Amino acid sequence: MDKDELLERYEALGEEADFLAAKPLFERDIRDRDRRGQPDPLLLRQYGYLLECHGRYTIRRAVEQYERAMEIDPDADKVQYQWIAAKASLSEQEHPIARYRRRAAAAPGSVRELRFLAAAYLSAHDYAAAADVIGTGLELAPDDWALIADRGQVRAGTGDADGALADWRRALELDPEELSPVYSSAFLLEREGRLAEAAQAWRHIVEFSESRGWELTAAWPRQELQRLRGLLSGNGDPGE
Repeated sequence: MDKDELLERYEALGEEADFLAAKPLFERDIRDRDRRGQPDPLLLRQYGYLLECHGRYTIRRAVEQYERAMEIDPDADKVQYQWIAAKASLSEQEHPIARYRRRAAAAPGSVRELRFLAAAYLSAHDYAAAADVIGTGLELAPDDWALIADRGQVRAGTGDADGALADWRRALELDPEELSPVYSSAFLLEREGRLAEAAQAWRHIVEFSESRGWELTAAWPRQELQRLRGLLSGNGDPGE
């Protein structure tokens, strides 16, 4: 079969063998066209679609593994959030929302279930619904760092950058070992053009990770810190 037939089969059937056969054929033809100085937009689009299909099939397999893990260990929290994120990447946010609405209704007063439901709504960018759930949770547990961090996500998503940053600072105060509010702050600060403050957030992550010997964890944040330092230097901003 040629690469076009393999792509059609892979799209329809999801057989890994078809992907593995098609990928080198596309890469060979792209290299040949580039070498001749004649890049082919259709060829690039088709190869991109092959990779996109592979990504979706891979994420669906990840979802299956997360669902097995949740069934085996229903008390584990992290896999629940990973499942929510994976479903969102497939544009299937309605499934986590329905799941955690049922669970929250069945366990009134459970802050844990409200955290999951808030995360599900946030994955769908339904900030109004997320805010309602977070408000209910914070009435039960005013110092719950995760709900406060999620409130920061709501505020960031609705244009209240300073409110979001304040929530993330508070979340970090409540749990200094949890870096997700610092990551969120770094991303938002850069979007707001506050590069020196964003660099400070990345430096915090780097120093935190290095102090614990987490070199792999520190690798990407270190790159981001160096990138922002370069931008600051190029802009003539004394920042760092």
